[in-house]
Amino acid sequence: MASGLPLAAVETAAVVLGAFREAAHDEPDLVRLGERRERSVARELEGEKFVTAVLAEVGSEYEAVFLNYGHPAPLVVRESGSAAFPQPPSFALPLGLGAHGSEGPRPCRVVFAPGDQLLLYTDGVTEARDPGGSSYPLGDRAGLLKEPDADRALEALREDLVRHAAGPRHDDAAMPLLRYHDHAG
Repeated sequence: MASGLPLAAVETAAVVLGAFREAAHDEPDLVRLGERRERSVARELEGEKFVTAVLAEVGSEYEAVFLNYGHPAPLVVRESGSAAFPQPPSFALPLGLGAHGSEGPRPCRVVFAPGDQLLLYTDGVTEARDPGGSSYPLGDRAGLLKEPDADRALEALREDLVRHAAGPRHDDAAMPLLRYHDHAG
């Protein structure tokens, strides 16, 4: 998530989360929220620190909207079992580097309907290597999320990641999962 020493990474994460929490209370527009977050992070971080991030918003119109700041794309798993990594219309620099003349990210809109799942994850997941040096094939493992119990599904994915890397990760490997349940009728 952040560059530098572990303590520096924790401090950077605290700045990013604080900027989000401060702006999210009074900024209903995702793009403007991202712009405020960029300004806050650029102001607070010193040196060459930066953070990749995805801002996600799920609305009531069967849609998810993403702003991608140089982070691996989220994994969308459809009710049918198909999986995709929605790519942004253009790529933006990570938070903290926007002052270098880059435009912010453009919104990436995807259908998010009942039965669909959205997996966000830190780069510790995609950077996990097996003993032969191959990256973790997250898209190929989407079937592990079919488990009806979300906690068990995430545990199965985590266990598979540990097996792939031949041991526990020393980097962060967070994986929040959002499931769309239809409560109608």
